[in-house]
Order: sequence, then structure tokens, then C-alpha cells
Amino acid sequence: MRIFLSYGHDKFSSLAERLKADLERLRHGVWFDRSRLKGGVEWERYIEEGLDWVSAKPDLGRFLLLMTPHSVGRPSGFCLNELTRAIARGLPIVPIMVSDVEPPLSIARLQWVDMRECFPPESHEEKYKVLFQELLDAIEHHQIPFQGVQARLIAELRPLQWNAESARHLVRFTGREWVMREVNDWLKSPRRVLWVTGDPGVGKSALAAWLCERRPEIVGVHYCEYGNTDRVDPVRTLRSLAYQLCRRVPAYEERVNASLADVIGRSGASATFDSLFVGCAHDLPEPRMPLVMVIDGLDEATSDRGNELAYIIGTRFDRAPEWLRLIVLTRPNEPEINYAFQTIDPWKIEAKRTENLDDISEYLRRELPAATGIKRLPHGIIETIVSKSEGLFLYAKWVRDDLENGNLSLDRLDRFPRGLGGIYLTFFERTFAKDEYKQKWRPLLEAICAARQPLSIEDLKVLFGWNAYDLKDATDRLRSLFPLTGERVRPFHPSVRDWLTEVKSSGPYWIDLPEGHRRLAESGWRQYKSDIETMNGYFVVHLPAHLAAAEKREKLAELLLDFDWMQRKLNATNATDLIADYGLLDSSAIGSRSSILGRAIGVPPWRAT
Repeated sequence: MRIFLSYGHDKFSSLAERLKADLERLRHGVWFDRSRLKGGVEWERYIEEGLDWVSAKPDLGRFLLLMTPHSVGRPSGFCLNELTRAIARGLPIVPIMVSDVEPPLSIARLQWVDMRECFPPESHEEKYKVLFQELLDAIEHHQIPFQGVQARLIAELRPLQWNAESARHLVRFTGREWVMREVNDWLKSPRRVLWVTGDPGVGKSALAAWLCERRPEIVGVHYCEYGNTDRVDPVRTLRSLAYQLCRRVPAYEERVNASLADVIGRSGASATFDSLFVGCAHDLPEPRMPLVMVIDGLDEATSDRGNELAYIIGTRFDRAPEWLRLIVLTRPNEPEINYAFQTIDPWKIEAKRTENLDDISEYLRRELPAATGIKRLPHGIIETIVSKSEGLFLYAKWVRDDLENGNLSLDRLDRFPRGLGGIYLTFFERTFAKDEYKQKWRPLLEAICAARQPLSIEDLKVLFGWNAYDLKDATDRLRSLFPLTGERVRPFHPSVRDWLTEVKSSGPYWIDLPEGHRRLAESGWRQYKSDIETMNGYFVVHLPAHLAAAEKREKLAELLLDFDWMQRKLNATNATDLIADYGLLDSSAIGSRSSILGRAIGVPPWRAT
């Protein structure tokens, strides 16, 4: 194996040295920084070299994290940056608890090897040998499986994975200390909810990730994602946040475990909230500090049926214990959010705010020399790029990457686009001939943007009848704006979809979302009529939504009355998701929801009700 051993340079260092020696005795390679540790930029480079070496062989690479107050204590744990980089590279993380400490939120979902009772190892040899063997098992299997209560909570609450999302934003994170001051002031106030707004590209998701990494008060996080049914489902969101709170508050974990049957039996989001965050949290001992949960991109959870999660926060969150707080990040001027949050004052990250522009300048000063190889940047370069950025961090990141890839040059600042719209227009003009775009690429982008969750490579093959060469061409062409992540294609930022679907912005590159829904509906319908058993998994789950969006109501009714499809949908999701599909029907034209369900399962309407 190739093992990166991450530890704090504190009194527990001797345990790291012992682990290194014992792992190497078993012929594992261990990257260990004691002999090469230097300060500043050189240390950063050595860390990158170590992670490069470990991740060069993905099946063999592991990241061992010794958790002590010095290594992972928030806000300035010695190893937090190393952990972020390891997560971003997809390395399996094996945490080791060496001293009493709260695990970083990004790995709070993982079980750890508990070595607190074997330090120093020379005084606890027998205990150390047993736990070292447990560690070897964890290295081989990536992590330790949960048992008992934790295993039950995971199985029933089904917490969502999100650490890769967080790490993606943190690798080159810069500044934002002025935001930390705002959070401090809020925590000292009686306000329960901090509502942060900001324009697309200003860095809200990166801010959410940074706060979760650095603030010890934050105990749970959720990233909403348009089109991802799990990420916008209010019940899944609430259960996932509750699980994370369980990991931090043992008394709450006991309550939730004792009430699981009642929690799982609740079918609606409001009832789920009342059960988990009012009933189970009622009269618990008040913690020594407020505990905070973060929800990023709440506006992404808005659908034709509104935004139920926003409504619950706006009208019911004050029923939760006073020690439980919430930070919500959204775009400004979203009608559903504004309606639900009428009693909450927003705090906006102004793109042109001096502190925000200073953060972008600092980012460029740090990143451009590495991206261009120019150690001394010409006078005025930073100021010009900041001006063109319009205060959007996403622009600065794009410029950095395009400079590194050779698509831009500091010698031709006049060719730098202005703002995100300019970036997107430049990309499309550089990448596509207009006739080719209309015939080949626009249908693909219609489908990607209309999809209810990121489409997989297999989905695209079926949808367009492509072979391996077609797929490679498509993913190579689109990867800057529509990267391939885990074999799935998705817009790298929600603003890409917004730009493409607004004709005033995208002009000849405009896409019509209803066309995307129609294309997806027709493809899914063909599969359904051919053979339900071989139907693509994406369409088993999402065909009803596309049929409804394409206004194919008769086909939707036929699908929802098919018991075989109902069974496949239940196997792929759950009863809540299935029942939600019946809300897509025009009940006045086809019959009430209860009547349809009754016909589907063969009972009279009044019994179905």
C-alpha cells in the first residue's frame, strides 16, 4: 500500500513514528514528513508531492489521519488542509482517534480506529498490538464498518455523502475573514437563522464549505443541487442533518435511536422536522456553545410545487431548541425563498464590496504565478483582472485555469472576457461551430440541463445511440463547463444552466428546456414500452417527471397505473418518491390521486383514501 500519514507535530508524534515503523515493517510505503518538513511554500509543495505519490495508484493509496487537538481542532488544525486535499483526490480516509477531539465535519460520517488507550504505545504494548491489527483491517477495507446504534441510524436515516463537494471548494480557498466576523456577531445575537445571499459565482458554496471546515459550532451541512432528487428532497435533507447532529450530541442520538420507528413512519417533511428537531431535541441539556447546521443552495430545492424545506425553516424552525442555529445560503430575489423567509433579514455578500475584491486580488496574487510560471507579475495585471471579474470568485478561478491551460495569456488582457457571461460566451464561440452546435451539441445540452440528476455515460449512450468515440469527443469538448464526475456529466456551476436557458444572454447558443424534457421523455417511454425489466435506472425513477414536463399526460397516467413499473420504482427509491409522482397528474382530467392509486392496487377509491 501507499500510505500518507497525517499527524500534528505535538506530544502524540511518537505514535505516528511507531505506526510508520510498523507499517513499513509490513512492506507498506509510508509518506511521513518529519525528515523533510520545511516552512511556507516548500512545505506546501512537499505535501502535494506526498499526495501525488499516494494517489498515483488509486487502489493502493490510503490517507491515515491521527486526530488530536493540534491536528484537527477547528479553526486552525495543522492537518485540515492535508485532509481537504486528500478528499478532493478521492483518497480513502482512515481516521485514528488519538485524543478526545471532535472529528472534522467532512469525515464525521466515518467510523474511526480508537487508539486513545494505547498512548504511549511502549507502555500499552498489548493494547497497541490489538488496535494496530484493527487499523490494518481498516486500511485494507478503506474504513471501519459501523456497528450497533450507528449502523441502525445509517440504515434508517440514510445520510447523504457530501465531503467531496466540500473539498472541491476548499483546495484554493482564500480570504473571507470579514465573513467570519459577521458569523461571530450573529452567534452572539438571539437570531436563530443567518440567511446569506449572493449572486451566482460570488462564492457561496465555497464559503459554506469553509465555514464547515473552520467553525467548531457547525455540526451538520447539506448541499442542495437542482435536479438531484436526493439533494432536494426535504425529508432526505432533514434526516441527513439529524444523523450528523447525532454524531455530535450523544443524548440526541439516544433519543433518535429510541424514536426511529416513529421518525421513519412520518411521511411528510413537516412531520419529519417536528419529530427529529422538536420532539427528539426537546429538553436536552444545553451544549456549551450554539450548534449550527448549514444548508447551501436552498433555492436549488425549488420546484413546481414550491420549496417545502424553505417554508419549514421560515415557519417552524423556532420550535427547535434555542441552542440549535441555522445558516442558509441562497441566491437573492428568489420568490419562493423570499415568501418563506418574510420574518428573516438577509445578509448579502456584495460582489463589489471592498473586502470581497481584496479577497479576489489575494487569490490571484497567490495563484497566477503558479498557473503561468511568471514569478513577478507585470504591474496592473491583478487590478485589470479584478475589474473584469465583476466581483465574482468563479471568474477568478476560471481565469486561473485558462491561463494554466494556455487558453488565455497575460500578454493579451484585452482578450479576457468580462464577467461570467463573457466567460461562457467565449467558451462556446471557441468550442463550437454554430451549424455543428445546432445539430449535435444543442440536443445534448438540452438533455443535460433538463435532467433531474446528472446523466451517466451509459445514459448518454442510450439517449443518443453513441459509441465510445462519440462519448470521448463529447466529454473532451464539454469538460470545462460540463465536467465528468464519477462517470456522470453535470454543469460545473448552476450559472451555466441559467446562462444557456436565458435567450438574452446566450443568443445563438440558447437551449429550450422543454425540448430537453421532451427528448428525455421520448427516450424513457421507448424503453418502458420495450421492456420494463431492462429499463434504464434513470428513467425508472425520473420518467414521470419528464412526461409531465413534456405535457404527455395520457402516457403519464398509463405509466402510473402500471403495477410492474410501480414495483420497479419502489425497489429503486421508496414509497414517498412513488406517491409524489401522482402529484404530477392533472387530477381534474384524469381522476383524484387516491382514485388513481386505488385503481393501481385494485381497491375502491374510498378505501384508497
